[in-house]
Amino acid sequence: MNSPNKLAVTSQITSLYKLLTLLLLVTASSAFSHTHTGKQTTSPLPLSLYQANYSAELSGLKINALQKLEKLESGIYRESLSAKNFIGKVNEQSTFSLEADQLYPSKYSYIRSVFGRDRSEVQHFDWQNNKVQLERDGNANSELPIEVGHLDMITHRLQLRRDLIAGKEIFSYPVISRGKLKLYNYKVVSEQVLQTAIGPLNTVRVDRVIEDGDKTVSLWLASDWDYLIVKLKQSQGKDGYHLNLQGAVINSRTITPLAKTNENQL
Repeated sequence: MNSPNKLAVTSQITSLYKLLTLLLLVTASSAFSHTHTGKQTTSPLPLSLYQANYSAELSGLKINALQKLEKLESGIYRESLSAKNFIGKVNEQSTFSLEADQLYPSKYSYIRSVFGRDRSEVQHFDWQNNKVQLERDGNANSELPIEVGHLDMITHRLQLRRDLIAGKEIFSYPVISRGKLKLYNYKVVSEQVLQTAIGPLNTVRVDRVIEDGDKTVSLWLASDWDYLIVKLKQSQGKDGYHLNLQGAVINSRTITPLAKTNENQL
């Protein structure tokens, strides 16, 4: 029989995994296409460098995370996320290029350590040969064919923000995730003034479109601040997870709240 202490530790590990999933999978269906409505922009969109701090909570278990986008050299960038608490930590990052307004991931990595037990996933994108090589826990085990527009978990979140800036409202992204090619669908739901740890911010709510099951994912992105994610809610059955922005700097500008608010606040 399991002891109460062992059951408590197992519950904490499960909660941590779910929190890490919340932080990392700001998250399929069938056709691989970018569908959109609304205003269009034809000129390439520049990338806004940023650093943001988040907090998340599940069943009383809390975790802090730092996410940032850096420029390594001309046309080459790295976006990363690191999260930790007393049980474990996770580091996720993607190195990619921006060419003719198209994101091309070159290497994606995800490393998780809980109670000293490590798990890792690495993706090496080979655009000359149109394939991605996949590693699990340090072992190369498979590869997949890729096409222009295929993204990793980090670059698909970045592309969502770029598409919002371009005025799009419905989105579909082919994403390499856990050794498979999946489709992530989203749609704009509403515009709201959201109360945050920073103060009230203008936001757009975007929901992930999930056809089967009872899972729901909603994101609020700051429309005045390059659509940085400021809140995320995920629920499935009795489980509910929350992610909230605590502070951020974008292009050397600290995010500040609205001077005035309206009645449409959460």
